[in-house]
Amino acid sequence: MDNERLQKVLENYSEKFESFNSDENHEIYKWTAVSRFQKYWDLDAENFGAMFKNAMGGDESLISESSYQPINGVVFLCKHSHDIQEAVRGEFRKLLASDDSDYAARQKRAEAFVTNMNSLLEMVASDKWKYHQEISSALMFLTFSDPEDNFLYKENEVKAFMQYTGVDDDIITDDSIDLTRYYRMCNEIVEELQQHSEITEAVDDALQEEADRSDDSSVTEIDGDNHILAFDIIYCALNYELYDEMPAATRKKRRKKTAASAESEQKKNEEDRIKKEIRGLKAKKKKLVESRDEMTAPSLKGSKAVHKKFGEGIVTEQNDRYLTVSFDGVGEKKFILPEAVTKGFLTFSDEVSENCMKIHELDASIHQTELQERALEAQLEGAQE
Repeated sequence: MDNERLQKVLENYSEKFESFNSDENHEIYKWTAVSRFQKYWDLDAENFGAMFKNAMGGDESLISESSYQPINGVVFLCKHSHDIQEAVRGEFRKLLASDDSDYAARQKRAEAFVTNMNSLLEMVASDKWKYHQEISSALMFLTFSDPEDNFLYKENEVKAFMQYTGVDDDIITDDSIDLTRYYRMCNEIVEELQQHSEITEAVDDALQEEADRSDDSSVTEIDGDNHILAFDIIYCALNYELYDEMPAATRKKRRKKTAASAESEQKKNEEDRIKKEIRGLKAKKKKLVESRDEMTAPSLKGSKAVHKKFGEGIVTEQNDRYLTVSFDGVGEKKFILPEAVTKGFLTFSDEVSENCMKIHELDASIHQTELQERALEAQLEGAQE
């Protein structure tokens, strides 16, 4: 690898880091995606498809395009039938099996995963070609599961990096990749990062900001070996023009946009915008739910309650959100908190009323956020058709 050119990429990455981690671009989501996967991933989950969808967080932008949606492909297969879902689970179990860093064996498992998953897709829906798997998706699942011993991969970005930095290893041949050689190249970047504390510190600061925003520190703990960072450098070098001269193959490919490619890019940008809004709503809902969980309905058993029709009564039982109030001459009536208070059916002390109103407002905010999230998900689904 041409060290002088590698230094140029690293210098440009450091200089432009804030621009591609702004609110508009937010490339730090790669770390967030891995953190979410590790939090929710469970190979033995009763409903593998639902678990997988939750672990992936509904975000395909890391490797997907309008014509290539491997994450949606896994979800689609799992919804087809119980037997197909179990076959998918089995393929993941084989792909993610321990191998003591035997990369040649790992490559064979990744290739078998791609072949077998695509065979399942062909069997149940041969027309759903956009749901196929490639080696890049297999490496994504491997990296999400174990980022300390894997690297993410996108062919165009890797080819451009190899051409610019003069890597003449046969890493990519035809549609195949030599995993051992690719990981060796990535590890050269990792080693060089030891001399660039300005980059690792900038990433650490961005991850801490992300942790503070989401109130989840796990995102700061998943890339101690800088493997996600190494790929991010490869990815950003092409997509944010960190090269002082574009690699020849890439220059030719990017020379002119046809009307179809412009439309495809516009569609992709719209999908990314919607996904970003969904991520924002998910973070907002998480904080609202946490605030709601911290609040409990006041203990009212034995308290006096006033009903606008039945008059004064005594709370005789309280269970979760339900109250039972005994009224003279009427008997016992059941009510739901906080609605009974916020809608004016029951009157208690000012303190109780204030507590119930806060609970009601949080519930309403959570419900509204969920409605907005579902509307955006429907919008996203329509955009991906």
